Amino acid sequence: MKALHSCFSLVALGSSLLFSVSTYAVDSFTFDTKSAPHNMLMFQIDHQGYSRSIGFFKTFEGNIEIDTDNLKNSSVEATIDITSLNLAGNEAWSNNTLAVFFKNGSLPKANFRSTKVEDKGDGKLMITGDFTLMGVTKSVVLDATMNKAGQSQASGYKAGFSATTELSRKDFGITAVPSNGDKVTITIEIEAVKVES
Repeated sequence: MKALHSCFSLVALGSSLLFSVSTYAVDSFTFDTKSAPHNMLMFQIDHQGYSRSIGFFKTFEGNIEIDTDNLKNSSVEATIDITSLNLAGNEAWSNNTLAVFFKNGSLPKANFRSTKVEDKGDGKLMITGDFTLMGVTKSVVLDATMNKAGQSQASGYKAGFSATTELSRKDFGITAVPSNGDKVTITIEIEAVKVES
C-alpha cells in the first residue's frame, strides 16, 4: 500500500512539473522577397566631412520566429548578398566601392543571428545578435519596432518591422579610405510573410 501511495505521489509530482513548464506558440515568417520596394537595407557613412553617402544592399533574405504574446521569445536570422551593393544607381561607383571596401566580393555573404530579444513595450524591441561581415563576427544591437501584424491585401498574413543600428567598419576590418567616416548607420525595413504549416 505504501509503495502504491509513493507511485501516485510521483505521478502527481510529474504532472505538476509538466503543467508548470512555460509553453508558447511561435509563428514562422519569411522576408517577402516579392515585395522588394517594401524591404530595404540602407546604410549611410560620412564622406570626408562633405556629405553622407547613402547605399543599399538590394538582395537579402531571412526568417523571423514571432511569439506575439511574448515577443522576447522571438528570433531572427538574415543573410545579405554583399555583391548586391548599390550606390545611388551608379554602377561604376558601386563596383569601385565593392572592390575597395569589400575585396571585390570575395566574402560575398554577411549574416545576422539574434541571440536575445528584449520587449520594451508598444512594439519596441532591442534585438541583440551576432553579425558576421568580411569574416569577422561582432555582437550588434538593433533598435527595432514591430509596426504591424495582420492580413495584407495581396501577400497573406504579414508582419512589418523597422530597425536601426550603428556599426564601426573598423571592427570588421574595413579600413580603406580612412578619410571617410568609421561609423556606419544602418536602416532596415522588413515585411515578412507568415509561413503556413
